[in-house]
Amino acid sequence: MKLNKYDQKQIKQASAIALWSLLNLTFLPLLSFIVLLSKINQFASDSFSAYHLNFAIKLNLAAATALILVSALMILFGGFNSGMTWVFVITYFISVHAFFILIAVWMLVRAWAGNKMGYKQV
Repeated sequence: MKLNKYDQKQIKQASAIALWSLLNLTFLPLLSFIVLLSKINQFASDSFSAYHLNFAIKLNLAAATALILVSALMILFGGFNSGMTWVFVITYFISVHAFFILIAVWMLVRAWAGNKMGYKQV
């Protein structure tokens, strides 16, 4: 019984992409993003792998934007020597960054299952 319409090669590629996305958010920032960017022209635009690659790049760009915004807020509201700096840092990592990591883990599980992101299978 086949539950999804993607072959094992596409599922492996999408899983690797999701793993690189998760690594970018956790252990290997920037290096993993460069790996993701290097894969842009490797897949057909309507493939399962390309879908996960586009989602991963957008997710990591959103995470980078959030990090830059929090850094700018820290500088704006007192610099790095202020007590408020730790409020921003701890709040960001507990809520916002953890949310991005949760989405990346969800993307990895969906890729393993051969599904796109979201609840509805099309």
